[in-house]
Amino acid sequence: MLPMSAILTSLQFLRHLPWRLTAAVAAATFVLAPAGAQVSASTPPMDSLCPPGALVDAAFRDAAVLTMRQLVVRAPNQPSHGAVRRALAPAHLDAQKRPWYHIAAYEGNLGLIGALRVDPSLRTEAADWLRWQVRHLPLRGLDQGVLYDRWVLADGSQETMCPPDIDARHCKQIDATDSTIASVFLMAKAYLDNGGDAALLREPAVRLALERAATALVRLQQANGLSWAKRSHPVAYLMDTVEVAAGWRALASVQERVWAQPQAAQTSRDRAQRASSGVEQQLWDAGAGLWRVSLDAASPQTSHWYPDTMAQAWPLLWSSASQPAGYTASRNAWPRAAAQWRTNDNAWQTRNVDPAGFWWPAAAVAAHCVGDTAAAVDWVARARAAWLKPQAPFAWPFQVSDLLWLLWLAEPGPPQAPLPTPN
Repeated sequence: MLPMSAILTSLQFLRHLPWRLTAAVAAATFVLAPAGAQVSASTPPMDSLCPPGALVDAAFRDAAVLTMRQLVVRAPNQPSHGAVRRALAPAHLDAQKRPWYHIAAYEGNLGLIGALRVDPSLRTEAADWLRWQVRHLPLRGLDQGVLYDRWVLADGSQETMCPPDIDARHCKQIDATDSTIASVFLMAKAYLDNGGDAALLREPAVRLALERAATALVRLQQANGLSWAKRSHPVAYLMDTVEVAAGWRALASVQERVWAQPQAAQTSRDRAQRASSGVEQQLWDAGAGLWRVSLDAASPQTSHWYPDTMAQAWPLLWSSASQPAGYTASRNAWPRAAAQWRTNDNAWQTRNVDPAGFWWPAAAVAAHCVGDTAAAVDWVARARAAWLKPQAPFAWPFQVSDLLWLLWLAEPGPPQAPLPTPN
């Protein structure tokens, strides 16, 4: 076991390294630190009935925060300034071998929401990220509120929706409009909750963008309360709609606390209630005791990790004390679905069971939430070993949104030594 004095010495050494080297050195140092399994007395990173944990040790937490800082594009006076890259590695090389990094607002919002909880000093990055989204959010026309993905060069000097030599399918792309808009509202609330300056949310451009995004989200909500993923893909998904309900609650908080609009806040809470009621009434399969993944889907097939199995965790994770019905149902649905993935040769916590290779740290938070802390501990240990590899720390398929769930299981607190500032 590495003594604390050695960890502190190593962390101070990091302050004098060039930024591009810190993640690898941090990984080489942090991997030796002990891990623990405790219950956290803090609050979760967003309104949820799932408690946070203390399963991620301080060294792993600090390495994750370091990675969050590294993912931020720092290009003053450029349109790309403040953007949050989806991953440390580029997602596309053009014909000139220039590396392009992928920017997806939903992913960046979730990651920063998680990181802000454990390190509120990220408020500056959060403010820049909110302003980046405001600059890129269309305010009118058919694309109103649609925060399309962007691609950026490493130095931030160029940014586009369609980099050279990429498949056209990746141009002007967004995975889901509804959940992306909801994530913007959640980001704004997290910024406020963690000591951010409310004056930013009062800026006319910021307020107008949030209000126009809310109008776009209203248009996606159907009479049954469920939300369509996007105008070009009119499918009402379980995972999207529970996020939309959380987004409406977050917007209500901003409307009430910052804009002094109690009536607008109540309207947003009503929309959240409609979304949650739609989920409970339209998507619960009573015969199976599980959630359907969408309004048009058949009974859930828990032999599929995604979306069927992971969907069972979403009403649990995105729950609210004011709307607990989905949480109660999911406390039974998640263990039932996850049981199929707990065999010795197929345990979700010991390997990436998603055919696409993604980590799904939300499964560890769900397991911890229902009392299966042993599985959550095993998952954290596996992620720690993989993400702190000195040769390639936090390598793909790690993505920035994973930090929401990883840091849900970490205790907030100051770093073991001041983290280096990116160049």
